[in-house]
Formats: sequence, C-alpha cells, structure tokens
Amino acid sequence: MDISNVSSAVVSGLNGYKAAEQGIEQASVNINQLQAERDVVAQTDVANDQNENAPRENTPPPVSLNAEAVNLVVNEHLAKANVNVIKTADDVVGTLIDTKV
Repeated sequence: MDISNVSSAVVSGLNGYKAAEQGIEQASVNINQLQAERDVVAQTDVANDQNENAPRENTPPPVSLNAEAVNLVVNEHLAKANVNVIKTADDVVGTLIDTKV
C-alpha cells in the first residue's frame, strides 16, 4: 500500500496550519496598528482642541476592526481544520502500521 498520500496530507496540513498562523499574526498586527492610530488621533484631537486655529484631519484608518476580527476567526477555523487533517493522516498511518504487523 502506498503511504505517500498520507505524508502529503501531513505536509498539506502543516502548510495550511502555518498559513493560518501567519494570518492570525497579521490580523493581530493590524488590530494593534489600528489602536495605535486611534491613540494618535485622540492625542491630536486634544492638541487641536487647545489650538482652535489648527486644521483638523479626520482620515479613516486603513484597517477595519470588524474585518480584522473576522480574519482572526477565519484563520482560527483554518488552523483547526488543518489540525484535523494532520490528526486524520496520523490515524491513517497508525491503522496502516496495525494492519501490516
């Protein structure tokens, strides 16, 4: 019986898990960036309130908190799905070893 498909399933699961991990990291970085930008805007608003003649900038942040929260959940599910792929491949290898012995 050819077990090369099992090893490719493990590799595929590991690659998918790594991609999910990177997606979670990127969403976390974007959320932190959003918070930092909000802090800067709040400080600028305080400074502008003290100086009424200063021009106000209300540019929307490039990152949406809702979108990044969705990205976190999507990547969490992606990671869980890939863990299940790895577990299933491991079970198949165990079953193959049991039937050969």
